[in-house]
Amino acid sequence: MKVGFYLFSDFHSNPDAASSRIRGQWLINHWPEAERINYAVKYDAIIYQKVYEVRHAKVYQGIKILDVCDPDWHHYKEPFIEMVEECDAVTVPTEMMRKTVQGWTKKPVIVIPDRHDLDYFKEKKIHRGRAKEVCWFGYSQNHSVLKAARKYLIENELAISLISDKPIILSECELGINLNERFTAWNLETVNKEIIKSDFVIMPGSRNPNHRFKSNNKIVHSWLLKMPVANCIEDLERFIDPAERQKEADKNYEIAIRDYDVRSSVKEMQELIEKLRKEKK
Repeated sequence: MKVGFYLFSDFHSNPDAASSRIRGQWLINHWPEAERINYAVKYDAIIYQKVYEVRHAKVYQGIKILDVCDPDWHHYKEPFIEMVEECDAVTVPTEMMRKTVQGWTKKPVIVIPDRHDLDYFKEKKIHRGRAKEVCWFGYSQNHSVLKAARKYLIENELAISLISDKPIILSECELGINLNERFTAWNLETVNKEIIKSDFVIMPGSRNPNHRFKSNNKIVHSWLLKMPVANCIEDLERFIDPAERQKEADKNYEIAIRDYDVRSSVKEMQELIEKLRKEKK
């Protein structure tokens, strides 16, 4: 069965889009019958990955799946709802998103978690010595979650590495907040090497109401590098100890390779397509 992925990154000419890598290209890497959409090819199924191309969906006669990973209904509600109704099913990464989307449609809404291509994660951190630096990586517009952590980084004499699409500065000298910080531009080829230069990752929670829809993909990304993730002050203080970091890293690495291998997502998507194919007969 030939499957085409209509990726957000292709539709919007944004090759660095994380969602298209995690929920598109990494599945294609392990799915011989799947590829990025080519208009010259006839597909048995198309997966619209964060693409709300209603006109295309209306004329396409095969199996149609809308894959959603962000609350895009806030920005373009009408095409979002139209696209849901044009497709045979919707896939989402979290249960909270499933409940929300299911409230608007009778179409099946299925959770397929964000998972990772294990072939990409070649680097592994070995933990030695007292922690000296933490790391945060993500889109620059989300860095405000780090403000609450600044005081504790200073108190524990921890520097911070910031990896993002645009420069970030956390220090505010006029307020007496002076951090030892460094910025590195995000690059898919080098980001893992950059992350493991630090001792552990921090991922503070957010008060943004949209945060409840988010997956844990950055946490799992860290786990696959054997990097512990602190999301509270207690963890930050605990991970200063190298033995605690290594213990946490080993435990979560096993969880990551067991539960977050993208090949499980391929299998789940294949099963969904086969179920929809039988229902269309």
